[in-house]
Amino acid sequence: MKVLLVPMAAMAETSGPSSRCRLLAEGFRDAGIETAVCMAEDMNYQPIKGMHNYHLDIPMPFGLPGVIASRTFPIAQKLGITSKKAVNSFDEVLWFTGNLDHRYLRKSVDSVRKAIRDFGADAVYSEFNISAIIASRIENIPLYATVSYPAQHEYAHRSELAKGINMLLAEFGLQETESALKLFDWADKSFCPSIRKLEPIEKNNVYYCGALKSVSANEPNPTRDKILVYMGSGTITPKKALNVIRNTFSGSKYQVYIASASLKEMTVDNIHIARRWDFEVMLDEAVLFVNHGGQNSVIDGLLHGVPQIMIPGKVFERKYNANSIADNGAGAVIPMKDFNPARIREVSEEIIQSKEMSANAAVLGAELSHAGGINVITREMKMLDAEG
Repeated sequence: MKVLLVPMAAMAETSGPSSRCRLLAEGFRDAGIETAVCMAEDMNYQPIKGMHNYHLDIPMPFGLPGVIASRTFPIAQKLGITSKKAVNSFDEVLWFTGNLDHRYLRKSVDSVRKAIRDFGADAVYSEFNISAIIASRIENIPLYATVSYPAQHEYAHRSELAKGINMLLAEFGLQETESALKLFDWADKSFCPSIRKLEPIEKNNVYYCGALKSVSANEPNPTRDKILVYMGSGTITPKKALNVIRNTFSGSKYQVYIASASLKEMTVDNIHIARRWDFEVMLDEAVLFVNHGGQNSVIDGLLHGVPQIMIPGKVFERKYNANSIADNGAGAVIPMKDFNPARIREVSEEIIQSKEMSANAAVLGAELSHAGGINVITREMKMLDAEG
């Protein structure tokens, strides 16, 4: 069985699709499934050792010409312009990142189709990539997909954003869609990297696999003296995040580690800044995780039993994730308007002192860890392959 894995591409900093792609690719390979990837070499790209990567085009925000988008978008992010716009559905994310632009769709679908043929793929796995879904339908091969509760058509959508995608579907003689998000229902089998308690999807072809990564058992009494911070993009500007975190925790007894692709790497007293940190190791030593409510971030925090402060801003998915964690007693949500040293200090002290929040985070983390992970995905893929 040969599977082509295609993650969503974006010019914006977002660790979700690319990091899940790596976990899936390595998991498929370990399960004896011959795997190749079709990943855009955008700012989130990291090569996967020993795995061929087929070309995928990089979408430009709002479908702007590349020369304009590459210059203006990073500036807009740094100035916080992107954080001021509310994002209410996942098709808005696709539109904003350029993934629904007709010209881009045409190029990227052609690229995925070429990859399917060159690799001789028996199936496609879409990690939130719309072009891969369309390409698999045109090539008439099985489709698998990652899904999430707030990214469903039924949760929220904007039908008017499907104009470009419907133009493309018409060109290939495929039925038009009410929204781009309806295309995720084309998958033969879909997989939610969470648990029903956090994301209650009621569809027959959706399988819960919990966390995709495996986590080593914690030491009996690990020393926890770290606060970790990752704000992604589109919520709080890197400069503001740094100022607030530094004014909140500078001189405290905790070592504070901020991960940001947009800040200069440095260490000042107990505040450390780098493009990336090994949070997989450091979370076992953390008392608090401050993040933007992205799915990867909140899941990672839970897996290591770390309660969280989440500032999701105006992004629908992050708000859903953050509220879900808070409703389960494993963290607190802070609105953007309250992101200031006094409020962060107050809430962080409450969370750090709360044994109940840490316990709740650990319970959720255990459920995510024991849900089956990538084994659930590979089992279902092999089962469909055997039936076909």
